[in-house]
Amino acid sequence: MARKSPTIIELVIVGGILLIIGNIAFNRRAPGGTSPSTAPEDQAEDQTKAALARLETRLAPPAGNVWRDGLAAVVLVDVSGSMHDRIAGERRRKLEAAQQAATDLVGAFARYADAHKDKPVQVGIYEFSARSGEPAAREVLPIGAPNPAVASQAIAQMKARGGTPIGDAMVEARLALDRTGLSRRHLLVVTDGENTDGADPALVARAMEHQKDDVRASLYFVAFDVDAQAFAGVKDAGGLLLSAKSGSELASTIDELLSDRILVEAPRVTVEKPRPPGEAPKPQ
Repeated sequence: MARKSPTIIELVIVGGILLIIGNIAFNRRAPGGTSPSTAPEDQAEDQTKAALARLETRLAPPAGNVWRDGLAAVVLVDVSGSMHDRIAGERRRKLEAAQQAATDLVGAFARYADAHKDKPVQVGIYEFSARSGEPAAREVLPIGAPNPAVASQAIAQMKARGGTPIGDAMVEARLALDRTGLSRRHLLVVTDGENTDGADPALVARAMEHQKDDVRASLYFVAFDVDAQAFAGVKDAGGLLLSAKSGSELASTIDELLSDRILVEAPRVTVEKPRPPGEAPKPQ
């Protein structure tokens, strides 16, 4: 009996089935080929890995670098627009409280340096915000021997405006910190808001934590007048996350960091209580 020829409908059905099978096979073989349900997650993970690799490369010290004994710290102060707001329940603005805390910190470093003249002690103050044509982090007080008088004048000039590029500022400050060549290095970030521009601070913290023990610097992150949970990623990456809801809490938090973490050999000093805006600081 003669073989029956396939109908047009049968040919169309077979062709459709073969086309579907071919597409599935191609997607499995093609680079980056994934099912529609998992593609966005895979792409996001790949982007995160690539960004982390770039940060690790950027933060790597020069090959053959030898650290010398000594203490260095950079305080990174948020000067975004929200820092102009007043602290709840206080007359002072948030930036004024941060300025006083930074000034007190330099004074503590100066006292520590006087008591440890056999070792280099350096401190620097950087501000950060997103401003057109300017880097994310900008030098307020150059890293060097602590000088409270110079620091007070420089810190007083800080103004609040712009966005909040926390991650990018952390990278800039960390590179400046590493240029000191000192073995005991500390980066302290004070911010009142979530990251709005540039690199994710949690990702920068991960890149810092991935470094070897002899390269890694200590990271302290103070959430000032903002929910600290916004920076849970920094804590998960290995940074010390702290919260300060008021000007007095900010002062005491930084004092505790100095006495218990950074200046571990220095005796605890009483931090000056917050003073009303416009009142002259007490002489050091």
